[in-house]
Amino acid sequence: MPTYNCASFISPAIISILIQTFKNFELIIINDGSTDDTKTIINKFNDNRIKYFEKEHSGLGDSIDYGIEKASHDLIARMDADDIAHPERLQRQLCFLNCHKEIDVLSNWYAVFRNHRIQYIIKRSIEHNQILKNLSLYSDICHPSVIFNKKLLKALGGFKVADPFGDYVVWLGNKSKLKFHNLPEVLHYYRERSNSLSNNALTNRRSIIYEIQKPYFQNSLKDEFLLTDAEEMTARGWREYLYGDVKKSFFYWRKLNFRIFQHPSIIAASALRILPDSLFQKLFGKRLPNRLHFMINYFSKYEQNVLIEFRKTINAIECIQ
Repeated sequence: MPTYNCASFISPAIISILIQTFKNFELIIINDGSTDDTKTIINKFNDNRIKYFEKEHSGLGDSIDYGIEKASHDLIARMDADDIAHPERLQRQLCFLNCHKEIDVLSNWYAVFRNHRIQYIIKRSIEHNQILKNLSLYSDICHPSVIFNKKLLKALGGFKVADPFGDYVVWLGNKSKLKFHNLPEVLHYYRERSNSLSNNALTNRRSIIYEIQKPYFQNSLKDEFLLTDAEEMTARGWREYLYGDVKKSFFYWRKLNFRIFQHPSIIAASALRILPDSLFQKLFGKRLPNRLHFMINYFSKYEQNVLIEFRKTINAIECIQ
């Protein structure tokens, strides 16, 4: 658990790990040069499973690698200092890995919350091949809830490669060496922060991702990500729409011809460009499809179960705080 100035949120994050149903672990907390009360809050916990380290501020990727070096066990489970883990996260992940030795990188679905209210749910792809295809556009692995083998990741070079997208770079660069899987269960609660990035910062992040993807998009995406011809045109269009030149996206999508009607998301994305640019930029990256899907399915059995599990987790944490 790397942390940098997360004093306002780190206590529930720590408690959510300490109350895991699986008990035999070490919680390595790396204070990455925080200037707030993070250290004071951590020191209030009296649990011999916590191993606390301090270092000069150097970023998330370097802090993760630092923690990996300090880890005593073969399996590493990631956790962010402002999120909350489901109490059965480790138990369910370990149970799956024990039965599926071929999996190298495992994560799960997650729910985004704000002020103790679920905003929407992210249901990641489950099987390796689809995760691999989606890597052409984004990391389909929930990084704050990932679990992996220590020796394997060290051999691949670690995460200090391109903050804040070190995980994406690692998965992309080693996609032929790794077997991915996502558990179709919400085992992680991701905190939506109010200090959102400015449009300039978002533009900069998108341009970084565009450059990260560049070496792969110079080749055939069929060879790189096992995409079909139609999937390649779709992916190239989405890359431009999300990270590059929006106008270029339509150049690729037009090549789909009548098959474009099989992609309502493309039709919706194209319609959004009718909006004034200021409004389009404001809506960009707000996960509107996920929010809409959650609203529509709010009273379904699965969504209601996620809400119940989240409330139970929050209550358990508050009883200890």
